[in-house]
Amino acid sequence: MKNKIIFIINPIAGKSQGKLVESKIQQVFADKNIDFSTVLTENAGHAITLAKQAILLNPTIIVACGGDGTINEVAQTLVGTDIALGIIPIGSGNGLAANLKIPKNIDLAIAGILNHSKTKIDVGKINENYFFSNMGLGIDAAVIDNYSQTKKRNFLGYVTASTKAMLQFKPKKFKIEIDQNDAFDDAYYFVFCSNSNEAGYGISFSPNAKLNDGKLDFLVVKKLNVLQQLQFSACVLGKCIEKMNRAKVIQINNVKFKTDEPKTVAQVDGEAVIFEKNSIEVSIVPNALNIIVPN
Repeated sequence: MKNKIIFIINPIAGKSQGKLVESKIQQVFADKNIDFSTVLTENAGHAITLAKQAILLNPTIIVACGGDGTINEVAQTLVGTDIALGIIPIGSGNGLAANLKIPKNIDLAIAGILNHSKTKIDVGKINENYFFSNMGLGIDAAVIDNYSQTKKRNFLGYVTASTKAMLQFKPKKFKIEIDQNDAFDDAYYFVFCSNSNEAGYGISFSPNAKLNDGKLDFLVVKKLNVLQQLQFSACVLGKCIEKMNRAKVIQINNVKFKTDEPKTVAQVDGEAVIFEKNSIEVSIVPNALNIIVPN
């Protein structure tokens, strides 16, 4: 019998498609000569516990079935191990899956686990935790914070959350140090570190980012007036942010953020996170995660 595959499934992801995914996995794998099992998450953070338990069974692949949050939780535990991460994207954004060309169609994604290749990707590190697609401390964090509070977990909900953020967001002041060298201090509208070229819903703030180049794509945009905010939105849709005069786009290994605020709201792989400290360090860990991609 082939080596074990463990599927960790968020049953409420993608309008509760998780249970449908479990049923399809059972149907597809039941007549295959493959040792497999499925487990369901019960709440936020549970996928981390399930993944740690799964690692003890020494599987070849652990598959995260859910949105970017579920994928992040499972992948956290696999960094630096020989176990490969598989993805069946059933969330709303699916940024990392899109970059890896993993189909949104459930049947095709499951088929991609059966007929796959294995590759390594870089991993972002934010303080003591990891991210795999992107993180931000500016208006994107405000958007995700708004989005986490809406009942419409779809593109319309994302647009609503974005509109609210644009109307209410006040630029955040950070002292930024890049690669232990350059340092600058200003108020920023957008602060973004990306390992992936897609942020979800087909939106990209870093179209040139690569998952395996050993670098993070770093974008900062200074305080914008209303007209400049509209220009920023147009540049995002046109994937040409680097053309904005108030935008700085570079590749980095490490960046440190310091603020006078007692806590900072961030978005990490599409989830709102609160850092209750005034210093945040972000870096890249090259080739740290084995990952499954469809042939």
